[in-house]
Amino acid sequence: MRWFVLGVVALAVLVSLAAGALADDACHCGGQKSEKSATTRTLTTRFTYKAVVPELPAGTKALDLWLPIPSDSQWQTVRDVQVSSPYPYRITQEQKFGNRMVYVRAENPQAPMTVIVSFVVERKEVKVLADGGQGKDCSCSDRCNCAHCRADKALRQLSSQPETLVPVGGRFLTIATEVTQGKQAKLEKIRALFEHVVATMQYDYKRESPKLGEGDVAFVCDFRKGNCSDLHSYLISLARSLGIPAYLEYGFPIVGIPIPDPLPKEGKIGGYHCWTWVYDERVGWFAVDASDARRWLDANRPEVKDFLFGNLVLERSAVAVSRGRDIVLNPPQKGKPLNYFIYPYAEADGQSVKVNWELTYQLLP
Repeated sequence: MRWFVLGVVALAVLVSLAAGALADDACHCGGQKSEKSATTRTLTTRFTYKAVVPELPAGTKALDLWLPIPSDSQWQTVRDVQVSSPYPYRITQEQKFGNRMVYVRAENPQAPMTVIVSFVVERKEVKVLADGGQGKDCSCSDRCNCAHCRADKALRQLSSQPETLVPVGGRFLTIATEVTQGKQAKLEKIRALFEHVVATMQYDYKRESPKLGEGDVAFVCDFRKGNCSDLHSYLISLARSLGIPAYLEYGFPIVGIPIPDPLPKEGKIGGYHCWTWVYDERVGWFAVDASDARRWLDANRPEVKDFLFGNLVLERSAVAVSRGRDIVLNPPQKGKPLNYFIYPYAEADGQSVKVNWELTYQLLP
């Protein structure tokens, strides 16, 4: 098994493609950005992501494997991408949200098959509404038609529509209207929805939900318990029902709650974390983490709960990998669109097969 390192030029081209699709990238129009706080923290981390297809159906002629990798954005820079694969691979990007992935095509494959991807992420603390926060990333007028603003408008439109498990309107409009009664400003309405989710939903520490992590809003609304994907999907449904654009972003934390001190320099990551990006005309896009807000409240840290409206805890959002739901990969999978894309996915002759994964991290100076 050989290590293939992406050339600087090739990586630069891929990053530029991703930048055009991601709405929270740096402004390309000359708009003035807010001065960043001198206290903004960063984490520089090497992640090593291993995908293993342990078994294949007898007589498998072709295996397709997709493994998600992060993109550059306003909040992170990705570099030194390395891929170890026994079969040819390429880096691709899906069209809906611009999520990137390593795609491996194996003819007459042999199991087990292992693909390892390593990358370094320099991640800035996401602070938009906190003191010293980034603020709105662009001062373009509403009539601006630059590449950045076109991508942003497309993302807002996409983030206002229903998804397979995230309905818009109906009972969720009724709930959202009741929760935001008396609120005039959109930011006040978003805050009311955030507080509603934190107050009425429980984090499913014991994994009791039969639909844990699916983000099935109709189920979560009744069950009142779930993980980050469940709580944020419910929040997104309420926001979109009021005409407020919102979308889900998936990434990985390097620690749990509470955050250990000192921070472990390396370790194994047990699972994903996700948060919601919401749009307000005056503020722009900002992040809220209602799921972790609930968990910090359970840990008797209400001040962190309040911080998570408009900001993210750096160690809990050490890398953003993908965004959105109902994902069609590139090249397209034979199966139905993915509910989300944070773990490796594989098909043998067009049929979904099991993929084991392991993700480790190492903090760099």
